[in-house]
Amino acid sequence: MNYQDFKLDDFLQNDAFVRWALYEENDNFWEQFIQKYPAQKETVNQAKHLVMTIQKSEAKITPPLNQKGIWATIENSIVGVGEEHPNIFLHFWQTPVFKWAASTAFLLGLTWIWVSKQPQNHISYNDLITIIEEKSPIIEQGNESQNMRLVVLEDGTKVHLEKGSKLSYPTHFDAKRREVVLSGEAFFEVAENPRKPFFVYANEVITKVLGTSFRISAAENSKQVTVQVRTGRVSVFKQNRIDSADPETKGLLLLPNQQAIFNRTNEQLNRSLVEIPVPVQPLNRLLKYQFEESQVSEVLKELERLYGVEIRYNEETLSNCILTTTLTNDSLYDQLEVICQTIGATYKEIDAQIVIESKGCK
Repeated sequence: MNYQDFKLDDFLQNDAFVRWALYEENDNFWEQFIQKYPAQKETVNQAKHLVMTIQKSEAKITPPLNQKGIWATIENSIVGVGEEHPNIFLHFWQTPVFKWAASTAFLLGLTWIWVSKQPQNHISYNDLITIIEEKSPIIEQGNESQNMRLVVLEDGTKVHLEKGSKLSYPTHFDAKRREVVLSGEAFFEVAENPRKPFFVYANEVITKVLGTSFRISAAENSKQVTVQVRTGRVSVFKQNRIDSADPETKGLLLLPNQQAIFNRTNEQLNRSLVEIPVPVQPLNRLLKYQFEESQVSEVLKELERLYGVEIRYNEETLSNCILTTTLTNDSLYDQLEVICQTIGATYKEIDAQIVIESKGCK
């Protein structure tokens, strides 16, 4: 980040700077920056003062000031001032009442600009790489071609970047964790290392894995972030502009063929099945995939193993349901449709699980 070229408003919109101004986060970095670029010292001090002033004003304005009332009072004070008192109007603008009102309006305006610049606690790609860049020099890889671009990281992890996407990562991973930042869409094949978890930061969503394959879609201006798991399992949770204590505890654990969708407007994180579940193992790895006059519960258990999707049903209710069928690599939903039509049942998805409802078989 080229802080040496920043103007006042650039500092005010930079998360790393705001955290330093309010909480002295990465204090050494900013002190060294001021020493290295003394010409920026005055701008930095002004920006820091403004950040602290805005925070103090927000804390004091409870309940919110009645701006209309303030200006109504000012206007009432002006009414009746005629030409016989030409200096009264000029004198008013120098009174403590007006100065206080003007200062208040100015601070409220700054606060409104501050909030409108960063709606719904949105976190951008630049916000994220600023934080990583302060820890270590970073490398940025982009893909402007029409084809998918393969990026291989130092640990052997493969990242397949889609067109228009960007990936940033340190020149060398930390001793305890591997961290990358994504803007756009990519498919990850993470090299397994239980001692050094792999973190992908994408807008407001953090994806934590030990070794697995998954896809993340996180366009900068998109209204949502999506994480889809192909193999293994991942932990997905949202982060705040200023990190709270262990946000992972409020996240979701995703299994194969599951996805997490984060709505950036209402900040809700929900889990569901991917649109087209794929088999997680070959048919020949199943105990059985051809069934003749078999209990439907036996078929459903093998279908569950084939796609790695939990299928819930009442075993007692289905105990008399018999089925002849062959499992294939075709659509999970097509096969569920055939099974349910045969035994007179229905199914629906609830929290990334398939729930079968039936009145039983005679």
